[in-house]
Amino acid sequence: MAKAGWAHYIGRLHLPHGTGVDAPSASAQGASAAQLREAIESLGPTFVKFGQLLSTRRDMLPDVYVEELTKLQDQVSAGTETEARPIVEAELGRTLEDAFASFDEAPFAAASMALVYDATLPDGASAVVKVQRAGIVELIHTDLDIMGFLARQLERYVPESRRFSPTELVDEFAQTIEGELDFTREGRNADRFRENFREDGSVVVPIIYWERTSPRVLTMERSPGRRAPPFDPSHAGMGHAYADTLMRLFLTQVFEHGFFHGDPHPGNVFLLDDGRLCFHDFGIVGELVTRDREELAELMLAVTSRDAAWVTDAYFAMGVVGDDVDRPAFTRDIDDALQALYANAGQGPAFSEILRQFMRLGQRHRVRLPRTFLSVAKAFMEIESQALQLDPTFDAMGVLQRRAPQIFWRLVLRRPDGASAKRSTFRDLLAVRRALNELPQIAAHLVDALRSGKFNLTVRHEQLEDLEEHIERASNRLSFSMIIASVVIGSAILVSFHAGPHLQGAPLLGLAGFVIAGVLGLWWAVATLRSGRL
Repeated sequence: MAKAGWAHYIGRLHLPHGTGVDAPSASAQGASAAQLREAIESLGPTFVKFGQLLSTRRDMLPDVYVEELTKLQDQVSAGTETEARPIVEAELGRTLEDAFASFDEAPFAAASMALVYDATLPDGASAVVKVQRAGIVELIHTDLDIMGFLARQLERYVPESRRFSPTELVDEFAQTIEGELDFTREGRNADRFRENFREDGSVVVPIIYWERTSPRVLTMERSPGRRAPPFDPSHAGMGHAYADTLMRLFLTQVFEHGFFHGDPHPGNVFLLDDGRLCFHDFGIVGELVTRDREELAELMLAVTSRDAAWVTDAYFAMGVVGDDVDRPAFTRDIDDALQALYANAGQGPAFSEILRQFMRLGQRHRVRLPRTFLSVAKAFMEIESQALQLDPTFDAMGVLQRRAPQIFWRLVLRRPDGASAKRSTFRDLLAVRRALNELPQIAAHLVDALRSGKFNLTVRHEQLEDLEEHIERASNRLSFSMIIASVVIGSAILVSFHAGPHLQGAPLLGLAGFVIAGVLGLWWAVATLRSGRL
C-alpha cells in the first residue's frame, strides 16, 4: 500500500518496526484509484473480496474509487488436478469412486475460495461439485487478523477515518466471508429460495444433493439454461419478457419474502428457453426484517411520487443521522436529484441512478446507511443492469411506479390487493401503525421500571383531593378523542378502497363515518368550551 502511494496514511498508523514502510516522500503523497485497485489485487483473494465490498460503499468513497474497485475480479489459478480428491474424500468419508459414477478432476471453473468440477452421480444425474481450496480458511483468518489490526490503528491514529467505522466495516466483512466458507449454509440458502418460490413456475433452483455435501464440498444439480446473450432486436419481445420477470421476482424477494439473492449478476441467473429463470450460487444473500421492508417500500413510494420531503423522511429513518446534518439542504439536494432523474427517465438505469445519488448525498451530508440498504441497492443495480441488457428500452422506474402502491399496502395493511390512495393517507397510516407497534414495548419498559423500583414520579398539586377527579376527566377526554380519530382513520380506509355500498359513486360507509366523527367532534368541542377549561 505504501508503494502504491498511500505512505502518507500508512506512516501514521504507528506500525511495528520492520514492516518496510519508510517516511512518506513527496512523490508518495497521492495515490490514484487505479493504484489502490492494483495494490488490493496484489494482496490476495481476501483483500480482493474486501475491495469488492468497498465498491458498494458510495456513501464512503468518491465515485472514481468506486468505479475502479468494481473492476476487481478474482484473478486466481485453476488449481491442480489432484487438489480436489483428498478434500472430497475426507469431507464425505468415502472414496471419489464410491461417491460419484464419474468425477473430472480438472476443474472447469475457479474462484478465490473454491474450484468447480464436473461429476456424474451413481443414478446418472449430471452434477457440479464445488470444492473449497486447500488452506484457504487459514489464509482468510490470517488476513482478517491483519485487517482488524489495521482498522484499529486507523481509528486510533487517523481521526478522519472514524466516521466510516473501519473496525465495524471489517467485522461486517468477516461475517460475510465466514458465511461463504460454510457450503452447507449456501445449500440451505438455495433450499430456502426454492421453497419461497415453490408456487411460482417461472423460477428454477438447482437441487442440492445433501448426502454429498459438507462445509467444504457442495454437490448440486447442474444449472439448466444459459447466460443472457447480447440483445437481439429480432427477439425484443422475449428480452422484454425476461426483463419484466427478473424485476418482478426481485421485488417479490425483497418486499414479500424478505430474503433475496445478494449477487444476481448474469453468471448467477440463467435464462431458459421456455421463459423461466434459473438462480444459483447462493453464497451471498440478504435478509430483511419487516421494519426494513417497510422503510424500503416507503422510500420507493416516495421516490415514485416525486415527493422530496417524504424521500428525506424515509431516507433519514434508514440512516444514522448526526446532529450536524442540515436537513433543509439535504431535502433541496434530494429534490434536485429527483428532478434530474425524471428529466432523463427511460434513457438508462433510472432507479439505480437515484440510488447512487442517495449514496453520494449520504457521503456529502455525513449520513451513514445501514448494511441492509446497501446490499439491496447493490442487488437492485445488478438486476436493472441485466434487465437493460435483455431489453434496452426497459423502464424500471415505470415498473416501480405501477407496483409501489400494491407493495406498500401489502406491507402496511397486510392486504392482498393494492390501492390508489393519496400519499398523505399512506404516510398517516404508516405513522399510526408504527406507533401501535411500539406501544407494547413502551408499556413493557414501564412495567420493568416499576418492578425494579427505579421509577420516579414527582407530583406537585395544591389540591390533592381533586387529583383523582382531574385524572379521570382527562382520561375520558383522551379516550373520546382516540375514538373520534379511529373513526376518521377507518372512514379514510373505506373511502380509499371504495368499500361497501355506493350512492352516485360515493362510498356510503366511509361518508357515514366522517359524518359521525364530525358530529362527535363538534359536540365534544362545544362541551369543552362550555366547561371553561379548554
